[in-house]
Amino acid sequence: MAFSLTLRLMLMGGVSAACTASLYSASTKPEAEPVFTAEQITFFEKNVRPVLAENCYSCHEGHKAKSGLMLNSRAGVMRGTDYKKVIIPGDPENSVLIKAIRHAAGAEPMPSKKPQLAANQIDALVQWVKMGAPWPKEAAGDHHAAWEDHWAFQKVAKPPVPAIASPKLKAANPVDAFVAAKLEKAGLEFAPPADRAVLGRRLYVTLTGLPPSFEELQAFVNDPSPNAPAKLIDDLLNSPHYGERWGRYWLDVARYSDTEGYQVGGKDYRFPYAFTYRDWVVDSLNADMPYDEFLKHQIAADRIAGADTGSKNLAALGFLTVGDTFISNKDLQTDDRIDVLTRGTLGLTVTCARCHDHKFDPIPTKDYYALYGVFNSSEIPEDLPVIGKASSEVEYAAYRGEVSKVEEKMNVFRKEVFEDMRKADRMREYLAFAQQSVKEDLNGDAFRGKAGQLKLRDRVASRWREFVKRHTATSKPHAVMVAWKEFSSLPKEGFEQASAGLKDKLTKEGSPTNAVIRNELAKRPAPKSMDDVLGLYADVFVTCISGKEPDNADWQAVRSVLLEPQSPMAVPVDQVDQFFTRKDTETMTRFRNEIKKIELSSPGAPPRAMVMNDKEKPGDMRIFIRGNQGRPGEVAPRGFLTFLGGQKFTNGSGREELANAIASRDNPLTPRVIVNRVWLQHFGSPLVSQTSDFGVQTPAPVQLDLLNWLSANFMEQGWSLKSLHRMILNSRTWQQSAVSTQDKDLKDADNTLLSRQSRQRLDYEAMRDAMIGVTGTLDASKMGGRPVALNAGDVNSRRSLYLIVDRFNQATVPAMFDFANPDTHSPQRYNTTVPQQALFLMNSPFMRDQSGKLATKLPQEGSAIDSQTITALYRKVLLREPKPEEVELAQRFVNDATDLQDKPPFLWKYGAGKQQRDASGKITGYEFIPFATYNGASKSRKWWSMSKDMPDKQWSYTQWSEGGGHPGSQHAAVLRWTSPFDGTIRISGRLDRDSPNGNGIRGLVISNKQGVLINDMVAPKSEKNMEIASLNVTRGEVIDFVVDSENGDTNSDAFDWRPAIYGIDEINGKTTLLTKSDDDFNDASHWPIKRPRPQNPLSQLVQVLLMSNEFQFVD
Repeated sequence: MAFSLTLRLMLMGGVSAACTASLYSASTKPEAEPVFTAEQITFFEKNVRPVLAENCYSCHEGHKAKSGLMLNSRAGVMRGTDYKKVIIPGDPENSVLIKAIRHAAGAEPMPSKKPQLAANQIDALVQWVKMGAPWPKEAAGDHHAAWEDHWAFQKVAKPPVPAIASPKLKAANPVDAFVAAKLEKAGLEFAPPADRAVLGRRLYVTLTGLPPSFEELQAFVNDPSPNAPAKLIDDLLNSPHYGERWGRYWLDVARYSDTEGYQVGGKDYRFPYAFTYRDWVVDSLNADMPYDEFLKHQIAADRIAGADTGSKNLAALGFLTVGDTFISNKDLQTDDRIDVLTRGTLGLTVTCARCHDHKFDPIPTKDYYALYGVFNSSEIPEDLPVIGKASSEVEYAAYRGEVSKVEEKMNVFRKEVFEDMRKADRMREYLAFAQQSVKEDLNGDAFRGKAGQLKLRDRVASRWREFVKRHTATSKPHAVMVAWKEFSSLPKEGFEQASAGLKDKLTKEGSPTNAVIRNELAKRPAPKSMDDVLGLYADVFVTCISGKEPDNADWQAVRSVLLEPQSPMAVPVDQVDQFFTRKDTETMTRFRNEIKKIELSSPGAPPRAMVMNDKEKPGDMRIFIRGNQGRPGEVAPRGFLTFLGGQKFTNGSGREELANAIASRDNPLTPRVIVNRVWLQHFGSPLVSQTSDFGVQTPAPVQLDLLNWLSANFMEQGWSLKSLHRMILNSRTWQQSAVSTQDKDLKDADNTLLSRQSRQRLDYEAMRDAMIGVTGTLDASKMGGRPVALNAGDVNSRRSLYLIVDRFNQATVPAMFDFANPDTHSPQRYNTTVPQQALFLMNSPFMRDQSGKLATKLPQEGSAIDSQTITALYRKVLLREPKPEEVELAQRFVNDATDLQDKPPFLWKYGAGKQQRDASGKITGYEFIPFATYNGASKSRKWWSMSKDMPDKQWSYTQWSEGGGHPGSQHAAVLRWTSPFDGTIRISGRLDRDSPNGNGIRGLVISNKQGVLINDMVAPKSEKNMEIASLNVTRGEVIDFVVDSENGDTNSDAFDWRPAIYGIDEINGKTTLLTKSDDDFNDASHWPIKRPRPQNPLSQLVQVLLMSNEFQFVD
């Protein structure tokens, strides 16, 4: 159990000891059989099984498996070949299978009859072995034969509510009756009701994710009405914070993120408008939108909205569009959408049928591609629809002005590319290269490489190449291209000699050559090479596209050839992007990034919906054999899952029909899945163990009748989630305490019978929101809008829901506390206990800052921390009064912290010294006069002196800086250190007077208890070692480091002296640096400028309470 530490332990033992005790209190027992998480199974199904199926099954499947190695089951993989094992779970480097696919020494290269696997496929297999080779649970027998009897595939029917005989098991509502029936059979009872204080906090947290204030909780505790819980439930369900809390749960399901994921080419990967989906989810839940409508809008809002293109419900389509874009890989995008849809709403792992029929569930590959066709018939428009207004017309005008400037730059760039293709000299270059590539049969990389060398856009050149092929590689070329074909057939050697005769032939009366070409050829000397011919064509083509040619039949013929649809000259300026090179694309990406930056930051940018629309021509997909797009199989008509009816979709893409099928009352999965998700959040454990896999491998829940009754009632109540909450939260089952008994621990160890409530740790968002709430920095009234950057100045005034979610660069702290990975659909949060969590709570600047903020707001008389302060703190953080012994412990904690803080070994003092001598004239010490002024404005140098004037009329140049100082004519410069302990120290340091001028300085080390320890002259341009190898000191003993001028002459007496003090261990003689005067130079607050400021004792006490079990857990 994470952070299972009592407040008493923390206060007595300190933060460090308490957290260490909590983190390692539970021992782990090895499992007999490996257990894998849902994420690991998903990784296998999406990244490993397809590789095995495509590359390995043909040789290593079934009874004919080569060398006895079967790779179609985990048992076969673990058995290995007839001769040896092929994997060592957790150790890919020593696994034969990994060596084989890497073609490394010590194994036969695999696959044997195919190319080596791609790098990403090898990486996936390495990661899979490193995970321990996760694989779905396998069982014997034909699972497909039994699917019709599977509990989750049965139509939802409302079972009768059980009658309970025992008065001790009296039910408050039907939920309790179903639970009581199981308890009665097991000989158990409900736990006692939770007391009002516990129940009140539990309700606030479960429904809003925010703790109540002390006053709110006391009002509930003191409400004498027996209906007080029901009234509070209604009030909290009507709070706008309800939608924020429960919206976050749905965003886990929807793999919500404010960014696309990894991108290339410098593309800004942020989504400017993902937040509109997040806000739509919150608003819809607050409005209690029926769940069936909630789903339909997220699948087909564009079809439901119809002509209302500005409908705010269009934002719901973010469910399909806020996923990873996989660097524009359409196959992976579609797979991701199928996954989030089917696991999220139906609890089915349909994507497991991408490469083969589902191994366990009745989902053939054809069903996967039926859904694939639905999404392949949909597209995301370039211009997203506006679904709201900007904050003001003025700001909107400013936004449009900024965007227009960038759009104009984009249009100018397109025009430059467009016109570059049409220049006469560039036309010649393109035509010449097209002719060369046809002659030499240049293709692929060779073609692109040569085009790049010639600084030609390869896609333009490719169009010209096809143009030349089309019109010259034929026996009957177009009249415009006759001359080109004829001249191109002449050999390079002897071209000039044959050219004149060919020219005469082509220009004589009756020639099939187009008149424009014939006349232009006749005007010019006979071509000396093919380049001259291409130059002629370039000139004619440029004249044609410039619009300067005569409007007659001959020129119209040239234009018809030049502007045929396949010609590069037929592409209008606004479609010239298709010819962009990588460099062109990077230029355009920079422009698009500029627009995206404006959309992300401008207050005038109106909100837009991340929609998906139907394509004009929807179509069905062919099955990809073994998931390979290059091996198309039979057509899979767009439609729903076969075992759920297999309805064929004919209305557009089919998304609207798909939405209706999923949200149908006849669908046995949809209501059960959402009821199970809601139950999970209220109890900490779901009724069905796998929240996103209701397939035949998932056993029926212990409380199946309860699940069925809740699902049926949910639909009867109009698919109202708030009604479902009321039914659960008003039950005796939910309102019971978390107290267990020895009998329950034995008979209901996992609490599957619900004999008590489950204690739950705050999730990351609830923990952070509670902290910034109790410390007063949260402004809960700020709702919605653009995501808040983690380094924004107001970040701690916003709920965690509104912080940016970056799937490419995921924040460390949320992930540390089990935040849902936005890379893929998240079935549920899996609570972990790791040392990093404790380290964050102990040492993070966030914890320190929040604790300090609350500490400053607590009532305090002077520096004392009395019972009034502690009472106020307990009310604020723990929502209760402290017990007398807790007040005593807290005061002792604060006093101990104060003692430690008051006497650190690194505090130095700076001042002037007036020399003192005895009767014999011997120096006995210096009267210490503290400096009054700290000069810290300069970045390069900081120092202490008596005033800002230098020299000062009275104190001359007397000063001390980080690395040294300067004595005055009448006063020495003094650096003072006070020992905080009894012990032995070593003093080191060199006194350096760098200037050759003047008469030198005197350096002294003086103890107020032991007298002058060192007294040395340092001549000009020299230095002295001022070390004391061993010195016994007592607590409070003062050591002064003094520099005095000689005979009052201060000429060039600047010096460098950086004393360091080490502690010496009296047992082993080892030394430890305690402080170095330059590193620990103190500022005006008398604290070292290079050391972090200490956390004051009251702030430390606040932090202890924020870390406590009582704050971190909900009973």
